[in-house]
Parts: sequence; C-alpha cells; structure tokens
Amino acid sequence: MADPHPMRETILDAAEKRIRSVGYNAFSFRDLADDVGIRSASIHYHFPQKADLGVQLVQRYTERFQGQLTQIDRTDLMTGLEHFFKLYADALIVGEQVCLCAVLAAETGSLPSHLTEKVREFFKLNLDWLEALNQQFHVESKAPKPIEILTSLEGAMTIANAMGDKSLLLSVIEQYRGRYERLIA
Repeated sequence: MADPHPMRETILDAAEKRIRSVGYNAFSFRDLADDVGIRSASIHYHFPQKADLGVQLVQRYTERFQGQLTQIDRTDLMTGLEHFFKLYADALIVGEQVCLCAVLAAETGSLPSHLTEKVREFFKLNLDWLEALNQQFHVESKAPKPIEILTSLEGAMTIANAMGDKSLLLSVIEQYRGRYERLIA
C-alpha cells in the first residue's frame, strides 16, 4: 500500500539525516524546509512541534530496527549474534552513519521528556533482544551482559565515526564474537 503522506516520509528522512549529522538541537524546521524544498509552514502541517517530529522519527527508527530484529535467524547463538552485530556494522559501514538514538542520547539533557522516553525504548528493545538470546541458549550467567554489548557497540560506532576509522567498531564486534565463541566451546 502506498504511503498516503509521502511528504511526511520525505520530511522524516531529511530530519533523520540532519540529526545524524548535526544533532537534534542544531537544526530548525526552516533547515528541513530548505532540504525538502517546501515552506517551513508545510513542515508544521505534518509536525506541529519539533518534538512531534522527533518522537515520530524515533518511533519509525525503532519500528524499522525491530523489524530487522524479528528477521534474525536465532536457531543458534552465534548466528543470532552475528546478525545483531551486522545491523550496527551496516549502519556505520554501509550507511556511513551512527545510530540515530545514540546521537539523541547524547542530547537527552535538552530533549523533551517524551522524546527521551522514545530513545530509551529503542535501547530497551536492544537490551531485551540480547537478554532473550542469552536466555534462549542458557548462557545469561556466563555471557557478556546486554548493557555491556550495547554500550560497547554504540560507543565504538560513535568513536569510529569521529576517528574516521570504521575498523574500531569491527574490532569491538570481533572481541564479543571471540568471547561468545569461547563461552560455547
């Protein structure tokens, strides 16, 4: 089914690109209007306030990520982990961008509370998925904690981007791969 509001999606795409490159607080509806080629009043038609835009953007991002998580083959532990790690590696290496929610998390002190809550939900989704994988294979007491994995991936992605060295993220992934391989050996 075709999207009944293609301009809304175009605005969300432009906002995601802006946030991932300059952050939430560093752009305005006027910037988005210029990016998309419409008047800023048209942005307000779809998103009355900037926080509305942010909430919808994070919700869309989380739903897309959740959709990818549900597609991961979890027939064995290493396959599940490899696919999870690939989501992060692809975002940085193929998409050449850091995680949208990582950028927003850095700004939580100045974000509206309902936007901050949506960012938390994204991270909770990741943590819950990793915890469920560890429980499925009965390694939760021996495996790295989900928070350790998530913070390592998000941090490595951010630093790799800042340093212009994507191998930094791949190095962290390789460390966790090795830890899990030793765990199940």
